[in-house]
Amino acid sequence: MGNKNIWIALSMRTGFFLLFGLVMIFLFQVLGVNEAMKEAEKWWPFQAILANVASFIVLKHLLKKEGKSFNAILQFNKEKLGKDFLKGLFYLFISFPFAAIGLYGFSFLILGDFQPPTNMMQGIPLGAAIIALITFPISNALVELPTYYGYAFPRIEKKWGIALAMILPALFLSIQHGPLPIVLESSYITWRLLAFLPLAFVVALIFHKTRNITPLIIAHFVMDFQMVVYVLLASLGIPIA
Repeated sequence: MGNKNIWIALSMRTGFFLLFGLVMIFLFQVLGVNEAMKEAEKWWPFQAILANVASFIVLKHLLKKEGKSFNAILQFNKEKLGKDFLKGLFYLFISFPFAAIGLYGFSFLILGDFQPPTNMMQGIPLGAAIIALITFPISNALVELPTYYGYAFPRIEKKWGIALAMILPALFLSIQHGPLPIVLESSYITWRLLAFLPLAFVVALIFHKTRNITPLIIAHFVMDFQMVVYVLLASLGIPIA
């Protein structure tokens, strides 16, 4: 395994988020939509879904070069699913304060308001919102943490030690949110780059201690599902407090 593959795994999702965000903006411009960038913000779940598909393809290719399958990093075990589910809920509980610190704390420090921006809670056509509700959480959960922790973490640890294995995946996991969605406003981008850093380090610590990614995938699925529920509610015209 080469250093190149590690850096590909760490950086590809940021690149794909940016690429598909630009593609969506371009498509809305071609369709003659006013303020195409603002319109593309609403469709961020599909920006992420496309990035997840592309990331999955690249990750499978990297694993194939090592003679391994995608299942090798999922660590899925039907006999332990019940325990992993309970562990996932526990990890969700202990991670929540760190997610709040990142989202709300950095919002206050950078944007001057404890209430984070709500631009990712805008409505889209109902059919699209339902597709996003089904597709986004599962695709994101199955690709994001397996990329950073299932693939990159152990390879970084083997090559450069545990300190960098803790730092680099967490750092790149947080950075990837910068272009999701694309908003050309420096303070907003800074907030997005940093907002998930505390949570990412907690995930790194849990993975380091347990070496079991399945409960983390379950917890991640719940977090992502909650986020896209807001899109569905907005699409239904239900006010979001």
